[in-house]
Amino acid sequence: MSTSIKPRLRSSLLLSVATLMAISMVSCTVPTGEGGDAGVSGEAIKLGLLAPLTGVAAADGKLMEQGARLAVDEINAKGGIDGRKIELKALDVRDQKSDAVSAAVTQLTSDPDVAAVLTGYASTTNFEIDQLAEAGIPYLLSGNSAQTQDIISKDPEKYPGVWSLAPSYEGYSTGIPEQLDAWNADGTFPLTNRRVYIISSDNAYSNGIASGLDRNFKSKGWEVTGPDTVPFGEVDDWTTQITKIRQVDPAVIINLDYLTANASKFLTQFRQNPTQSLVFSQYAPSVPEFTELAGKNADGVLYNLPFAPLPALAETKDLTRKLTEAYGNEPSLYSYGLYEQVHLWADAVKEVGDPDKRDEVGAALGKLDKQTTLGRVHFDPKTHLAVAGKDGIPMTYYQIQNGKRLNIAPEEFADGTFHRPEWMK
Repeated sequence: MSTSIKPRLRSSLLLSVATLMAISMVSCTVPTGEGGDAGVSGEAIKLGLLAPLTGVAAADGKLMEQGARLAVDEINAKGGIDGRKIELKALDVRDQKSDAVSAAVTQLTSDPDVAAVLTGYASTTNFEIDQLAEAGIPYLLSGNSAQTQDIISKDPEKYPGVWSLAPSYEGYSTGIPEQLDAWNADGTFPLTNRRVYIISSDNAYSNGIASGLDRNFKSKGWEVTGPDTVPFGEVDDWTTQITKIRQVDPAVIINLDYLTANASKFLTQFRQNPTQSLVFSQYAPSVPEFTELAGKNADGVLYNLPFAPLPALAETKDLTRKLTEAYGNEPSLYSYGLYEQVHLWADAVKEVGDPDKRDEVGAALGKLDKQTTLGRVHFDPKTHLAVAGKDGIPMTYYQIQNGKRLNIAPEEFADGTFHRPEWMK
């Protein structure tokens, strides 16, 4: 640009620059929620969120973001962290494909202002744990705990800032056989036979659970058919599996394909000519989209979760109300999980006193011991998983009845009881 700018033009340019700077400064303090930011100023603290915002698991991703944003808005409305606003930076991992996850993680690790990263689940193998640990960024996650345990347990000190809100998935492998025996013994559901048909999806998460269930059912004298493995991704036609199920006529069917569209299609097609079998569906029925897709066919299906909001708790009822009012849709497991993750991170920051001290915040996360809507959260130092069980986060069982998800076990947390599915009457 020439140095001989006319005074009027130079004044105009200076005014424009000043105006843009003023607008930029104002935009840094715009409230993120309807409550506004009370006394928030200064440089924003960035929280990264990895979520499947598009693709087959987009319903989960939307709910992850809603839970995280509600918590961020609450903290900002109370003044933020030492007067600094929290800014949520959500990045799409699409269908948990490695290239999408890597690109999102690289974007976060290259930003020095990212104080921590959160997710319900990102990749199917949790390979991103190593990238975030190497970058020294605290990482809270709530999925694929078997993969997390495999990575962390080899050298826990290598991952001082990585912590899983999801406890061990061992309960997925042992829980259903034990619960069926309990229902058989007390007359809740007398077993007509001890045959089970297991369907798996070709991914590490589902196959790991399938292997454990196969082992534990056989140890209790069950005859196991499967795991009958379907490709990971969209599955429209379940005719092959349903035909085999009719030949076996099992007392129990377990479908470990956790994608909501797939699980709802299986149930809808099964209900056209069902066997006299209980149906356990892995995770998918916990997502609100499942009942929207399956409609009345969803009634009677069972599922269990190694961590979930406990409906009997006053805190859970209050958070359910807040999430529903804020977003106008039914929350799910990951709405609660990400909400709690944000507050756990904020608690760790309060202990340290500075969100930019990422190493210290990561270590402080591992020392937390807090009652949440999911139960008591404290971590196993050998695996960095949340402790499971009555003294930690309990395994819970649910059944969809008249379109509603009811917690039916353990009894102390239940808001409903088991009902024999309509197709078995």
